[in-house]
Amino acid sequence: MSRESRIALPATLGEWIQGWILEDGEALVSHCVDWWGCVSVRSGASGDEKALPPKARRALALAAERFALDRPVAATLENPLPASLGLGSSTVDVAGILGACALLAEKDLSEEEHFALCCAVEPSDGIVFRGLALVDHLRGRLVERLPAAPPLWTAALLPRRTLDTEDYRKDPARMRAVRNRADRHRRAYAILRDGLRAGDVRKICAAATLSALLQQAVMPREEWPLLLAATRECRGFGVVVAHSGTAGGVLFGDPDEAARCAEWMRARWDGGDVRTLASTSGGLRRR
Repeated sequence: MSRESRIALPATLGEWIQGWILEDGEALVSHCVDWWGCVSVRSGASGDEKALPPKARRALALAAERFALDRPVAATLENPLPASLGLGSSTVDVAGILGACALLAEKDLSEEEHFALCCAVEPSDGIVFRGLALVDHLRGRLVERLPAAPPLWTAALLPRRTLDTEDYRKDPARMRAVRNRADRHRRAYAILRDGLRAGDVRKICAAATLSALLQQAVMPREEWPLLLAATRECRGFGVVVAHSGTAGGVLFGDPDEAARCAEWMRARWDGGDVRTLASTSGGLRRR
C-alpha cells in the first residue's frame, strides 16, 4: 500500500548576514521569505528519478539509505523558485526530500540532524530551523539559535543574470577577500544578534546593509546603485542581498511602502522581475 508525505519550505531572499564570522570559517543567517516550494514523497510508487535535478537525486538516495525506506519511492517537486539567484531553490528540494522521507519512515529528525544531512548533499541555507539561526553552511552545523525577526517586507530585485553557488566558491581570490573582512563580518553579526534580541528593526536592517556592503566589495553587482537609490528615495530601512547569488532588495516595515518601492524600481529597471516579499521564519510545514 502506498503512502505519501508532503511538506513545504520557504525560499530565501539571500541572507541577513554571511561571511567569515566563526574563528575557523564562514557562517550565515538565512533571510526566509513567504514564497514556498513543496515536495511530495510517495512509497510504493515508481518515479522517474532521472527527471529530478542532480542534487534532489542525491538527497533521495541518501534518504532511502538513512531511513531504510522500502523501494520504490517517488519524489515530486513543486518548486516555483528560479534557480541560481540566491533564493535557496536547491535547498528547498534537498531539505524537502529529506524531511518528507523522514516523515514517511516515521523517523524523528531533529533540525540539527536535518541540516547536517542537507549539507552532506550541498552547502545549504538554514531554512529548516524555526526562528532564525546562525549556521555553518559548509560543515552542516548549528552555531546559534536566534529569535525571529519582527515583521518586515522586501522590495526584491530578481535579475535574469544568474550565479551558481559552486562557481562562486571556486574563486580563491574571492574567498580570500571574504576572510580578510572577518572583523567586519563579526561586527555585522553582533549588530544583527543584538537587534533580533531587542526586536529593533533598525539594527537588524543595519546589520543586513553592512553585510551587503561588505559583499559588494567582494563581488560587485550591477544593481547596487539602484538598490541604494531606492533605499534613499523610498526611505527603506536597508538592503539585503544573496551573497552567492544575484537577488537583492530593500527592506521595509510596511507592506505598502515595500510595494511602492517595487513600483519605483520597476519603472527604472528592466533586468528581471521585481516582487514584494514578506519576511518569515524557517521550518518545515506539513501540507
